[in-house]
Amino acid sequence: MEKGKPGKAKLIKLFWLVLAAVAILLIGALGIAGILVYRITHPPAVSELVTPEDFLIPSEDISWDSDDGLRFEGYWIPGERGAPGIVLAPGFGMSRSAALSLAAQLRTRGFHSLVYEQRGSGSAPRGRGTLGLLETNDMLAAIDQLKGRPDIDQTRLGIWGADVGARAALAAAAWRKQVQVIVADSVYDSVGDFLDVEVREACGIDNRLIEFFCRQGFLLYQLASPGSLRERLPLAALEDRKILFIAGENRAAMARLTRSLYEELQPRRDMTTLAAARTRVMSGAELEIYDRAVCDFFDRNLALPRKPSGRGQRTARLGLAARDGL
Repeated sequence: MEKGKPGKAKLIKLFWLVLAAVAILLIGALGIAGILVYRITHPPAVSELVTPEDFLIPSEDISWDSDDGLRFEGYWIPGERGAPGIVLAPGFGMSRSAALSLAAQLRTRGFHSLVYEQRGSGSAPRGRGTLGLLETNDMLAAIDQLKGRPDIDQTRLGIWGADVGARAALAAAAWRKQVQVIVADSVYDSVGDFLDVEVREACGIDNRLIEFFCRQGFLLYQLASPGSLRERLPLAALEDRKILFIAGENRAAMARLTRSLYEELQPRRDMTTLAAARTRVMSGAELEIYDRAVCDFFDRNLALPRKPSGRGQRTARLGLAARDGL
């Protein structure tokens, strides 16, 4: 029996060594995950490279609060009296300037626009990004701000959004029937889907263990429940809306998530694949192609029927008279 004691002591010592090693690995993994989560939820500030003045369009700086008290600032860009209004929500890490070319083109077609940045994004980030946990409420606040503006058709609204803005657009539209037309660029179904994409891009590798630890770190940081990462969009509530999904070849992972969501929505909506999804201020041919696709969709599905001119009305009356033999 005396000879067994050294062996038992060695086993106990080995156990504590293994336990210490595991604890060190866990602490290290959680530390790395914490750094990644912080970097993901606090994207760097981006300068506003262009302003409404650069597009020679009138604008007004406006501000409002989301339901948790976070202050949002945006551009109000007026259109024609009585025309529909459209919320423009650039994606995560983008500034308001990323949507100004769209706002300028929409204004030429008569639409009003309200442009705002996601929480934790823009030239002067406020708060931290939640990748979709709170952005739906932010979108609802922006829609209510839009509805309160004078001279708009409050019964017919639209939203354009990219990634986080796109998911918020679809989720918020389920609560606001006035939102009839949505353009969703690089959209995803659950917050966990987008978090995994951001983790892979941040660390440069596809590793399930790193993704697992980052999910736990994200939940702790946001004080969120595990189920919040799996919560899906209320697609059944969007069956009567006009929706255009945009997938970009420059965002392959997001394009896969977008196509997957498009295939789930019944009846199917419109889907287009472009060379570039919105990730920044665009220029050249890619900007022209992108903005035309978005504006044409709003024009077909949201614009009020234009009244014919006096000459057109007279021609129509003459045509009816000739048909009736008068």
